[in-house]
Amino acid sequence: MDASTLVLITVVALTVWLASFVYLKYPSRWANRSFSIFSLAVAGWTAGTWAANYFAQAQIGLVLGRVAFSMGVLMAYALLIFFHVFPASSTFPQRIPIKIFGVLAAVLALISMATPWILTALTIDDGNLRVKYGPLYLLFAVYILGCVGYTFSIILHKIRLARGVERLQLNYLFAGLIVPGVLATVTNLLIPLAFGTSRFSQYGPLFSFLMVAMIAHAIIRHRLMDIRVVIRKSVVYVVAFVVAGTILTGLIVGSNLLFPESGWRLSREIVLGLLVAVLFHPLKSRIQHAFDRYLYRGSYNYQRTIREASRVMTTMLDLRALLDHVSDVIGRTVRPELFGVYLRDRDGAGYRRTLSQSFVEGRPAEEPETIAGDSALATLMQGERGNLLRDDLRRGDLDPQTRAALEELGTLKVDLALPLVKEDQLTGFLLVGAKRSGDPYFSEDLDLLSTLASQAAIAVTNAQLYAEVVLVNEYVENILKTMESGVIAVSVEGKVTLFNSAAERMAGLEAASLRAGPVERLPGALADLIQATLGDGVPRLQVERTLASADRRVTPVVCSTSPFSDAQGRILGAVLVFSDLTRLKELEDERRRAARLASFQSLASGIAHEIKNPLVAIRAFAQLLPRKFGDEDFRENFSRVAVREIDRINDLVERLRTLSTPSKPLQPLDLRGPIEETLELLRVRLEDRRISVERIYDEQLPGTLGEPSQLKQLFLNLFLNALEAMEPGGTLTIRLKGRGNGEAGLLVEVVDTGCGIPEGLPEKVFDAFFSTKPQGTGLGLAICRGIADVHRATIRVENNPTGRGAVISLAFPAAVEMPAEVRG
Repeated sequence: MDASTLVLITVVALTVWLASFVYLKYPSRWANRSFSIFSLAVAGWTAGTWAANYFAQAQIGLVLGRVAFSMGVLMAYALLIFFHVFPASSTFPQRIPIKIFGVLAAVLALISMATPWILTALTIDDGNLRVKYGPLYLLFAVYILGCVGYTFSIILHKIRLARGVERLQLNYLFAGLIVPGVLATVTNLLIPLAFGTSRFSQYGPLFSFLMVAMIAHAIIRHRLMDIRVVIRKSVVYVVAFVVAGTILTGLIVGSNLLFPESGWRLSREIVLGLLVAVLFHPLKSRIQHAFDRYLYRGSYNYQRTIREASRVMTTMLDLRALLDHVSDVIGRTVRPELFGVYLRDRDGAGYRRTLSQSFVEGRPAEEPETIAGDSALATLMQGERGNLLRDDLRRGDLDPQTRAALEELGTLKVDLALPLVKEDQLTGFLLVGAKRSGDPYFSEDLDLLSTLASQAAIAVTNAQLYAEVVLVNEYVENILKTMESGVIAVSVEGKVTLFNSAAERMAGLEAASLRAGPVERLPGALADLIQATLGDGVPRLQVERTLASADRRVTPVVCSTSPFSDAQGRILGAVLVFSDLTRLKELEDERRRAARLASFQSLASGIAHEIKNPLVAIRAFAQLLPRKFGDEDFRENFSRVAVREIDRINDLVERLRTLSTPSKPLQPLDLRGPIEETLELLRVRLEDRRISVERIYDEQLPGTLGEPSQLKQLFLNLFLNALEAMEPGGTLTIRLKGRGNGEAGLLVEVVDTGCGIPEGLPEKVFDAFFSTKPQGTGLGLAICRGIADVHRATIRVENNPTGRGAVISLAFPAAVEMPAEVRG
């Protein structure tokens, strides 16, 4: 068996295999059926042609030659049917030309096999096959040419109308038919018709197999590569091989001319061959670049496009500008008809159109404003997170959900959907319309768009987060501008990062001079609080401070600090919020004045009552004086009672004087001083009544502002009140400590072991002339409240929760740095 026979047998076997494979893939489609008939006819024609050449001297050769002619008729008609029903028609075509060609095919096939009217005889002349044709051979040739010509017209018409994958497949079919079909027609039809020789007919089956292989490829594979890519790569490799071979030949010839009798000729040629092999890849790249530049100027460089797009996207934080850039890149590379971007709503219920752009003039984009989150398209992309291509609708193995999603793409008038996925979550998707050229999306296009979508997903998320941060910052800035409270934020490094307008107004400082500066530039009354919170992470709440401005104006403020930390608990900084208490203090003074005015009537009534009692006694004696002046006992009794009642009135007046505001200014002092001096005054009385004194003082106590003599009067009244409430042998406890809860100030507690205060009366004990003692004047605790008000202290009384007696609490504010005129 010679080599040509082996090749023809291989061609026949492969053609039969292709016919079976294509038919079994979709047996219900007429495209697959007609192609299978066409392939089997090619196999029969190839076998008949080989037999006619091999058995030309025998009768069997003539019979098989006539079979080959009948297979040629069937092959041409099957090819016509195939191109008419391609790509997916499931019914036989009913057009009149198809039926006419079918009747002629049947008639000519029968004539070819049963009569000598087309093939009369076969002979061998000088080793070449000679064919004697019958009178109907011309009709046979006209039928074949007419059938092929009609097939070409169908292909060209479909190519003009088709888009996407259909157009790609038709391009493959046209390329598969035009070259091998024309060559086979020339070698097996035109040359025998014109020159009467069949010496080249043995090559026809080889061209036919090439045609069958390319057509089968178009049927089986939807999307391998662009037909232009096939041609480009083939041409580039051929040119590269030719150039490399020419260079190698030139080098070898040149080296032989320079060194004609060299003993290392073989080694020299090996070295030159290796050198050309190393240079082959850059040579091929240069040829491909030149080929693309001059012949395929519409193509794009995949790597460069991705590189430049990524570089730009990583620097963009504005969402609209980012999406415009993505649209521009996709519009310049794959040239779609339209492009759209849908991003997930804030509530996650659906996807809202963020960008829509049409690249076809006079044809606006018509995508809907929103796509529901439970739509077939969104559901499938959320589940699979892969590209969706509308051309996949041609596949017969689609599940209902995928088919519904692809049909939704058709409704949207787009060909491709690309998911935007960030951290395994679908944040949106890109919709890309059909190519303006009508070409489908090839593997290289899909790889490019998938990579762009992946990078765009990250860039879109970053842009959205940036927009949210900007929005939050603007919101916070607006809040801070409208706040009446001052807000100061300090980083863990002690740098001022926030200083709002209210803080500027109250502190008398400019934010520009403080921002990013050290915390020490803040007023000392504020700096120590925020530094303390930065140091221990403990918030300070409702701490009163006083700020002194450059014009020596004093502003009382209440401050609160709080640290802020990261998820691991590390302190990142602290914030201080402070409010102006000037108006509040004025209201407190007004309240005190109102309370004084409200109690004036009660005070006047009490004074009248207290003075009237001694005056009644004096008046009674005065009325009896004229009649009993000579009675010595009366005069002595009168003198004693009058002096006693006058002393009583004088004592009342002295006590009333202490209710007035002291004229001396307040000054910083340590409360332990007035307390100890008062206890020293009462030492004898305490000893007489066997009252023990328990002092509980904190080691470190802040100072306060006060007037020493008034404070001694305050503590004297409190201690006397406690002594009068206790039986001999009791205990007087004095506690002095900080206020706690982050508040600056002092707390003084006077605890006795007396009988306590009856229920419902604690809120009345500070009223003037109210007393629970039979001989009390009711002015002692009223005087105490007046002195406490002057010192901006709060005073309250309650029964001891842990034992007998009562507890009187005094809360003093802490002393702060004051101007000289206030300190006195």
